[in-house]
Amino acid sequence: MLTASMSSCSTQDEDTGSTAPWREGMTTDDEEPESCDECDGGADAGDAGDAGDAGCPPPEQDFTETPTCEDDAGVDAGVDAGTDGGGGGGGSDAGPDGGRDAGTVPRVDAGTDAGTDAGAALTEAPAMQAFSTSPPSPAPTPVLNPTPTTAADRTNGAERARMRARCGICELRPRGPIDPSKVPYISVHGIGAGPEVMDPAINHFPPDAQVYDFFYPDNRHPMETADCLRNAIIQARGAHSGTTVQVVAHSLGAIIATGADHSLVDPEWMPTEVPTNCGFMKKVRGRHRNGFVLEPPPNPSQLDLRMTLIDPVFQGFTDAPLFISDCVPGPGDLTAGSALMQTLNTRPTFSRQRRVFYANRANDDTARDLTEFDDADLELICKALRGESVRTRKFGLVNAWNAVKNLRVGPGGKKLKDALGCGPCTAARIKELAGQAAPRLPGDHTEVIDVIPF
Repeated sequence: MLTASMSSCSTQDEDTGSTAPWREGMTTDDEEPESCDECDGGADAGDAGDAGDAGCPPPEQDFTETPTCEDDAGVDAGVDAGTDGGGGGGGSDAGPDGGRDAGTVPRVDAGTDAGTDAGAALTEAPAMQAFSTSPPSPAPTPVLNPTPTTAADRTNGAERARMRARCGICELRPRGPIDPSKVPYISVHGIGAGPEVMDPAINHFPPDAQVYDFFYPDNRHPMETADCLRNAIIQARGAHSGTTVQVVAHSLGAIIATGADHSLVDPEWMPTEVPTNCGFMKKVRGRHRNGFVLEPPPNPSQLDLRMTLIDPVFQGFTDAPLFISDCVPGPGDLTAGSALMQTLNTRPTFSRQRRVFYANRANDDTARDLTEFDDADLELICKALRGESVRTRKFGLVNAWNAVKNLRVGPGGKKLKDALGCGPCTAARIKELAGQAAPRLPGDHTEVIDVIPF
């Protein structure tokens, strides 16, 4: 699965700095970022991140909401906790796709090519017209390696070595031989950990799960990794007879999974240029990797994507953007005011089911849900829902709100923002409904992995 360009990898010395003050167990002190001329090489490769310059105060952000108070038109497909068992396509659940045209994209081939020919031409032009045809589109970049992983492969050290050999290109590998009749479950770990950290959750997967480990370097931009996960999702789907793909992601992995969910709808979901806090435009580094070819987007009848996001760091860390070095996703891209965090949960998603769970350990603010914000902060949400003008620098609050506002409250219930906007809105009410939309489970940031229901 290695490409010729990976042989050009070379180590780049860089002081990454520690992120320990922001989150326990999520440091990148010992990272050795890889530099590959044929892989990186873009004009923005040396950009210092999208978080802005610490010398300029972050601007206030307009915060408005327009809830719809009409009756819900039935059970939202995103709340359905079941699976289709890997069988069949489209079926009766192919409707809640938000209006996407199911007939505009060629079907993904579910054969042994792992879906990588989904964008190929279906017919050949007549020979007499061959001189006028455009060159064929490049094949999507393969990331699925059917070679099963071993326990030794899944350690943090082994993953880093593997990613160094692959020049930072992610890889998807099954645990055991691929059984096309099973349902693919893609496990995505957090920063500073190897795939083995997800074992407690994997132990609770159903018997028909085909477990895949998603290997990725945590010293590259999360948006680049999201593109790679997009390919992994479609290629895993192509290796199985059913349409369902389950993605189970923790911490930074949940951010990457959310980015892949957006990318399946729009590969340009994240802007390539953003305004800085100092009033000029700058390129966002790492958006599209040089030479990486995305899988064509499937239509909703081809892919039933379901997300389980465990203690995601959607709120970002600190409300003040920081100026940091390149290739470290934690400090810069995960600051609450960064372009990544402010865009992450504001774009359309492809998935039919989105489950979010938070850890409930007191004083563990690695990931914060709405129940952990001060009442005065939560009142800003109520003001926005009432149509009042709100401007704020509390980016973490806005990010946390955007992450859950479209989740349903109870089976067949309204979206959280609509339930709040259609009745009395108080901080207590926000906490009550947010706890229903994104439950808090026992344990700290990593212990909660063991108690996620499947």
